[in-house]
Amino acid sequence: MISWLIAFFGELFVISEEWKFYKKKKKRRAYEKENNLPKKRMISPLTQAFVIVPIIIAVVAFMFHSFINPIRQQRDTKHTLLALSYLLHKDKTENGTYPDNIISISRRNPTFGDLTKDAWERAIIYHKTEAGQSYTLMSTGKDGIANTEDDIQL
Repeated sequence: MISWLIAFFGELFVISEEWKFYKKKKKRRAYEKENNLPKKRMISPLTQAFVIVPIIIAVVAFMFHSFINPIRQQRDTKHTLLALSYLLHKDKTENGTYPDNIISISRRNPTFGDLTKDAWERAIIYHKTEAGQSYTLMSTGKDGIANTEDDIQL
């Protein structure tokens, strides 16, 4: 019952706004005709609501996404590197040395997801020292080129 009343009053509001618009437009056209003015473009409230507003929302969403996505990708890559670091340390305590590659760790721990790629779908670089007592983890970042400013290292 309440939803019906809300819909009914919503329709009344739309009809009243359209009626006000057409009255205003009729007055404007009469004024333009009397004074030999060019016609001014007038957009009805329904056109604004169903055409212009969705276009504005789409543009704002695109702009928001283009600014937020790189930040999210960096954060996700850092989380992946931290998860890898945790699993590498766990593997070292069990075996005494770090593993030769990270593919084996990723396969043994499927709950972490694919730990071999960063947020840009590029391979994570893993180097183990010759003694097997330390390692370096690195993502080449957004540009995909190693040893640049946007690299993420752990």
